[in-house]
Amino acid sequence: MSVRWKVLLFGVASLMVVGCVSSGKFPSAEVSSSAISASKFLDSPFGHNESIAAFTKSLPAQTSIRKLIRRNTHHPEKSDTIYQFRYRSSEVFVYKSCFGNEILMAGVIANPQIEMANGVVVGISREQLHRAVSGIKQSETDTLKISTPEKDRAVSFIFKRGKLRKISFASYYD
Repeated sequence: MSVRWKVLLFGVASLMVVGCVSSGKFPSAEVSSSAISASKFLDSPFGHNESIAAFTKSLPAQTSIRKLIRRNTHHPEKSDTIYQFRYRSSEVFVYKSCFGNEILMAGVIANPQIEMANGVVVGISREQLHRAVSGIKQSETDTLKISTPEKDRAVSFIFKRGKLRKISFASYYD
């Protein structure tokens, strides 16, 4: 292969990498310089309140929103609403009671465009997660879990080849 072709291929490859980085296709992997506690992360996994308005504002613009109606367990004559936010392979469910309370219910984050508290995104390393969230037990297993019984919330960080691939979470509500 001639030098001219090598230079051309290098230039095209460089433009592709720059384009991917500037378009946000790669995770920024910039976690905050100071860690937050696991309990604080559990209290506010996305770094904002659990309102539908906050999720509508913070999730990527291409996120679809679906409303699911459900009868209230304690007041069958009233209905509650579950909001399903879906972005590519990620989903977040927010429960809105018939009394107007909004609670983060469950979800799976599998796309680096969705940022959680303290810069936690899909694609960061195990070390970066430990620097972002303190109190996570050191382990070499594929899944790291944190939970707070008082808040009835659990978060699982799932790794593949040393990189965070998926974050799943669930909250108990009644």
